[in-house]
Amino acid sequence: MYPPPYYHTTDRAQLQAFLQQHYFGLLLSNNGSLSYSPVPFLFIWQSGSDKAYCHLARNNPQFKQLDGVEVTIIIQGPHAFVAASCYSKQPAVSTWNYAMVELKGIARVLDNEQTLALVRQQEAHSAPSMAQSEAYQQQLVKAIAGVEISLTEVSGRFKLSQNKLLAEQQTVIRYLQQTEQPATVWQMMNSLYQGQ
Repeated sequence: MYPPPYYHTTDRAQLQAFLQQHYFGLLLSNNGSLSYSPVPFLFIWQSGSDKAYCHLARNNPQFKQLDGVEVTIIIQGPHAFVAASCYSKQPAVSTWNYAMVELKGIARVLDNEQTLALVRQQEAHSAPSMAQSEAYQQQLVKAIAGVEISLTEVSGRFKLSQNKLLAEQQTVIRYLQQTEQPATVWQMMNSLYQGQ
C-alpha cells in the first residue's frame, strides 16, 4: 500500500476502532497465483498475540492452500469523491478520500470444534437471537472451516485531506455533506479534526 506519511497510521487504538465498525474485507493469499475471498472477520486484540478469524467454504479453492501460509487482509471503509473546487489554490485536482486497513499474518485452519465455536461467536456478535440445532451445526462444519490468522502487521491509510489547510478541510466536509456523499467520510473527518 502506497502511504504518504500524513495518511499512514499504525496507531493501535485508531485501527481497532476502525475495525470494530468495518470488518468485511478481502482475504488474499498467493500460492503461485493470487487468490482472494470476500468474508467478514472477527478480530481479537491481545497484546503480542493479535488474531483475525474468518471461515470459508471447504470447496473454495483458496481454502485448500491456506494452512501455514502468509496472508493479507484488506478492509476498506468509507470513501467519497472530493471536487477540486474545495481547494483554495487553483487549478487543483479532484480526488477521493477513503479509509482502509491492511493486516498481514500466518493462517491456520481450525478443526471442526474450533470452527463451530467461531461461528457461534460471530453469530453472537451479529445475530444474538439466532439459535441452530446441533444437527444443523454438524452439517455446517462439513461445508465450512474456520481460519485463524496470527497477525504480524497492522497498518492503515486514512486519506482524509490531512495535507490540506484547516479551512480547506472544513470546505471538504461541507461539500461531502451537501452532495450527500457517504456520511461516514465527513464524520470521520470531523472526528479526526476535532480540537484543531
